[in-house]
Parts: sequence; structure tokens; C-alpha cells
Amino acid sequence: MAGIGFELRKILKEDRLLSLAKVYGYSAILSSGPWVISIIAILIVGFINLANYGADSEVYKFQVVITYAIALASSLIITGIVQLPFTRYVADLIFKNKQDEVLPSYFGAILSAWLFGLPFIIPFYLWMFEGQSTVFIIGVVATFLVLCAVWISSILAASLKYYNAVVWSYFVSYALIVFVSIYAGDTIEKLIYIFFTGNSFLLVILMTLIIKSYNSSFFLKVDFFLAKNFYWTLAFAGLFYNLGAWVDKIIFWYHPDTGYAVIGRLHASVVYDIPIFLAYLSILPGMAIFFFRLEADFSEKYDLYYNAVRTGGTLKNIRTYRNEMINVTKHAIHEIIIIQSIVDIILFLSAPHIFKFLNIPQLYLGLLYILTIGAMLQLAFMSVLAILYYLDRKMVAMWLSIAFFVLNTLLTLVSINIGPAMFGYGYAVSLLLVFTASVIVIRNEMDRLNYETFMLQ
Repeated sequence: MAGIGFELRKILKEDRLLSLAKVYGYSAILSSGPWVISIIAILIVGFINLANYGADSEVYKFQVVITYAIALASSLIITGIVQLPFTRYVADLIFKNKQDEVLPSYFGAILSAWLFGLPFIIPFYLWMFEGQSTVFIIGVVATFLVLCAVWISSILAASLKYYNAVVWSYFVSYALIVFVSIYAGDTIEKLIYIFFTGNSFLLVILMTLIIKSYNSSFFLKVDFFLAKNFYWTLAFAGLFYNLGAWVDKIIFWYHPDTGYAVIGRLHASVVYDIPIFLAYLSILPGMAIFFFRLEADFSEKYDLYYNAVRTGGTLKNIRTYRNEMINVTKHAIHEIIIIQSIVDIILFLSAPHIFKFLNIPQLYLGLLYILTIGAMLQLAFMSVLAILYYLDRKMVAMWLSIAFFVLNTLLTLVSINIGPAMFGYGYAVSLLLVFTASVIVIRNEMDRLNYETFMLQ
């Protein structure tokens, strides 16, 4: 990812206020583009559809179906397991000057995701949507598959020098979804196929940019999944982190006091879904800062440190670069917390008006507040995990991710059974605990970095 960091630094050197806005705008989209833009587009489709078709609209069912598809495709099954090992494998290929193997490995990852996903998703959807039409089932399965490919493509696309085209591809594709939905989205089947078509268009653009960036003499390579190449600790870390990020939502969806059936066996929770969406939307500025600081600042100091180690740099230079890495890490986390605190205060002040506009009882303002704090802690925790991945501390990152999943599951179950006054506290407290632990871990790792780099290799 250091390549995109270099490109962002070039924009910043233009020394204009617009340059700063462009850098953080690109960072926000590249770090969370598929997720944020897709959810915003789904909400816009919902508002427009309700205005056009009124009470007869099936848009809420569509929103729930797509939310589950995003959860399954981007997190719980495919990308949660594949994303981190695939990213590391591509980094290894580039380090070894084997760029010609990146593109075949990319196609192999997509094909493998489809082959592993289909035996699970088809019976799952047939059970979930029992009684629905064949056209509907085909549409949701096809949407799941294209989302798998889009998320895997986004892993590579976020590091391309064509970052401007990547950003615009997200906007154009989802603008197409919104535009077509206005005129043709009168049934849930049509809405699903419109969403599928828009994401297929996005996938074609991303594939084109990736093919343009990496040359290869052969089409497909699946060595990525061979035992000697597959990083299982990274796979489990990604899986359990994403399980941890979704488990509190699933508990609220299916708990009898907070969830209800929407379509087939799919459940939702009005009490929890809108506040957690607003909380996640609030961390977009922090995501932009995190992405830029990690890929532009930390990666630069990281390269300097390990280049000095590999090329026989002086002890003084090695210590200097290590100290610079530590300073960048501290600065990035402090900046994220400060900026997010400002954003959170603004959200807290405007929340009563937002709830009134969305017809949500003011009783649940407290839930929004605690979820917003939890989302900020999740961003900070994710930042520390990213640095641990850079330092190749795969095992400790895996255990922290498992701890997040276990704690969020147990504490959410406890809090939801206590009553509405404690809703959201399981999520927030679990993140407070794992973030605190991760800060202690990263501090110890930085203190021991020279010793472990030279003595434990």
C-alpha cells in the first residue's frame, strides 16, 4: 500500500487547502468506499422509493436483504477469511519482484471465493427465503457472488496509482443504482437486480484498472491457497474480527425483545439498526485520517527502518527510524481520537433533530451515544491491528480479534437481557477492553522491536 501513500503525499505537497480536502476525501473513499457508498445509496433508494410508491413499497425488505448480503460477502464468509492472507501474499509477490503473479492470483482468489461460497450460500438462501420465487433466489445469490468479487477487487484497487478512477467508479456505479431505482424499482426483485447490475458495472471497472496495472503471461493461479503459502493466523484474525464486528447486530436482530422478521427468516431491529448505522457513518473522518497516516506516514518510516536493517544501516539510524515509527503511531492514534471526539460532539448535539426526522423515539438517544463511542473505539482498535499486521505480529493480532468476538458476544447478551438502559454497552465495553489491551501490546512490541527483529528471525 505504500504506493498509494506516495501518491497521496504528492497531492499534499501542492500546499493548497483543496489539496488537503482531496487527500482526506480520497483516503475516506479508498478505505471504506464500498461499504459507506453502498449503504448511503441503499438509504437514498429507500427514501426515493417510499416517496414514489408509499406504503406499498418493498424497499425495507430490499434494504435488509442487501445488508445481509454485504455482511455475508464482505465479512463473515469470504473476505473475512481471504482479505488479510491475500493482501499479505500479494505483498510477498511484490517484494520478491514477482508482479506477474499478482493478476493470476487475484483471479484465483475470486474463483476460489465463488467455489467455496456457492455450496454455502445456495442452501442458506433457500432455507432463509423459503417460499420466495426462483427469480428472487437467483438475484440474491448473484448479488452475493458479485459482492464477493467487488470486495476482493477493492483490496487491490485501493493500492493502485489510478486511485482517481477507483474513487469515481464507486460513485458512478452507485449513482446508476439510485437513478435506475427511481424509474424501475417498484418490486423487490427489480431492486435486487438493479443493485446486482450496478455492482457488476463496478466490478468490471475495478477489474479493468487492475488488469491495466499488472501484467501477466498466464490467467489463473491458486498457489495462494496452498498450505505453505496460506497465512492461517491472518485468516482467523480477519474472520474473528469481522464476526466480532457483526455479532452484536445479529444478536439484536434475533433477540425476541428487539428483532422481528422482515422477509422469510431474515430479521432486523429498528431499535439498533439506525443508531449503529449513524455511529458507523460518524467514523468516516477518522477512517480517512487512519488510512492516510498509515499508508503515507507509517509505511514510509516502516520502509526506512527495515531497509536499514536489511542493508546494514548504522545502529543510530535504526534507532532513529524506530523512534520515528513510534512517534507516527502515537500521533495517528491521538489525531484519530481527537477528530472523532469533535465529530461525536457534533453528532450528539444534532442527534435529537435526526431522531425526530427519522421518527425514532428520543428514548433511544442514549443508545446512539454509547454506540458512537463504541464505533470510535473500534476505529482505534482497528488502527492498532493494522500496525500489528505491518510489524508481522500475526499471532497476537489473531488473539486480540478472537477476544473482540468473544467479549462482544458475551457482553451483548448480558446487556440485552438486563434491559433497554444497557443496550449497546456490550459492544462499547468489549471494544474498550480490547483496545486497551491492544495499546499495551503495541507498546511492548515497539519497545522490543530491535531485539525481535535481529534475534528472533
